[in-house]
Amino acid sequence: MERKVLVALDNSEYYREMVAYLAALFADQPEVSLHLLGVAPCPCDDAGRDWLDQQELLTIIDETTRKGFVKRKQHMHQARETFLHRGFDPARVSAEVRLCRVGIAADILHQARQGEYDVLAMGKRDITLLEKMIAGSVSTEVLDKHDDLPVWVLTGDIGSARFLVPVDCTPHTLDAVDHLAFILQDNPHAEITLFHSCALLAGEHITPREEFHGKWGEEWCDRHLRGEEDGHFHFAAAEQILREGGFPAARIHRLKSDRGIEPGQMIVHHVKHDGFGTIVMGRRRKDVGKGIFRGVSDRVLANVNNVAVWIVG
Repeated sequence: MERKVLVALDNSEYYREMVAYLAALFADQPEVSLHLLGVAPCPCDDAGRDWLDQQELLTIIDETTRKGFVKRKQHMHQARETFLHRGFDPARVSAEVRLCRVGIAADILHQARQGEYDVLAMGKRDITLLEKMIAGSVSTEVLDKHDDLPVWVLTGDIGSARFLVPVDCTPHTLDAVDHLAFILQDNPHAEITLFHSCALLAGEHITPREEFHGKWGEEWCDRHLRGEEDGHFHFAAAEQILREGGFPAARIHRLKSDRGIEPGQMIVHHVKHDGFGTIVMGRRRKDVGKGIFRGVSDRVLANVNNVAVWIVG
């Protein structure tokens, strides 16, 4: 099944780490295509940007902005060549640089939605506390507005093919597992560990089965959302989704922990000590009470390095 990934790149050197991560996932999978996107700052009057096209903007920008735009194009070409050297077919990797029209984060999300991409992948650049106070970060702004799109945030050099997937009996965690199953079709290396935390402040959040019927169907829910004799009812539906997606059962593992104060702390602990390279997390819609997962993905993202965090929902 075709999968489309939008890769947002800036002018930093982090793109090499992103290339290495995406190549490990997709280099030998011809049904996956990548579109590399760079959004260059444009200091033109905000009121005029939204009705000028790219060529018109290029005629009115100052020399400094023009040089920055050209530099980004060179950087994007280099990034695409790096993907090709890692084994990607040229037809599977496209690239473009655009001048900013509304805002860098807003422009990236607009492209992701307009192009009907399955994933938005981006790096998390280290910024100073002063920068955070003045302007925040593009990755933070995207995560605040991305509700309808899975976003992968890559932090540093990721060398592990092991995935940690926090699960509980809520729809958003199953959505995250469903996304993972879709992405990892035919991946020969990935190992998945489904993790459930019983930390002190975790609580138990069991959604009524009827709330799953819209996506999964009543018959499926009756079969796979029931409790198990061993008490690990959090894992059964997630494992079934992965198996139905073709992922081998031998590479699916369970991990349950009652240590720690809250789930985010334990997710970070296991990532740091057990060699996971990717965390896949579901996040509730903004109009729904967050409960156990309120702020967990944000806290995890703020406290990990050299790992990819997939945030779904």
